[in-house]
Amino acid sequence: MSYIYLMDRDGIAELLRKTDELSCIDVIDMITAGSGDIEFFSPSSGIIVRHRCGTRFIAVLGPEREELLRHIEPYGLYSVHDDETAAYMKEKLGYEGDTPCYLLSWRGGRVDNEKPFSIKTLSSDCVPFVMEHYSTSSEDDIRDAAESGKLYGAFSDDGSIMGFAGFHSEGSMGLLTVLPEYRRNGIGEALEIHLINTAIGEGRIPYCNVFVDNAPSLHLQDKLGLERGSILSWWIWRDRP
Repeated sequence: MSYIYLMDRDGIAELLRKTDELSCIDVIDMITAGSGDIEFFSPSSGIIVRHRCGTRFIAVLGPEREELLRHIEPYGLYSVHDDETAAYMKEKLGYEGDTPCYLLSWRGGRVDNEKPFSIKTLSSDCVPFVMEHYSTSSEDDIRDAAESGKLYGAFSDDGSIMGFAGFHSEGSMGLLTVLPEYRRNGIGEALEIHLINTAIGEGRIPYCNVFVDNAPSLHLQDKLGLERGSILSWWIWRDRP
């Protein structure tokens, strides 16, 4: 059962901004965009938000951690913004997941894209091609991006796909891949700028998760001026028994 501590969604979002905006930017985006349901909230404990795609997000806000832990489901996919809670879920609840992520966000306005690349929406017919070159996400996640019009490709003059990017099911920017023969030409930068401007155009906050050992992607985020949260995010999961 949901538990909300006598505060409306706007009030909760504002509290998250004051507590640690950069480390809670994905949760703030879901609350303000209306794409997430608040399953638990207490300012002395934390918050659990369930995105409409089914993924849950946890942010710890206070010292009364036990209250929040009692509301964690025994299975599912979570993004946990707290080392101690992630360790508890892995050690006590049997969740899996190893490498944490930096949570990065763009808090400015639209970005001018001076790169002369043609960026177009990719159809579901391109899902096998994307799967061939990007193995981190599931086919369902990639297909969902294509079917919702949130998968984009950068095209050369002869119509070849040079790279692609899109939005994951929960709303983060990602899937960014440039084919080897086209790298170091600014294509990745152009694709991410396209995602940033798309999110801003929808009234959302552009943000992404990058594994801490993904140096090339982190370099791109720094170059574009995205800001890192101070708390790592752990993507962990447990299958239904």
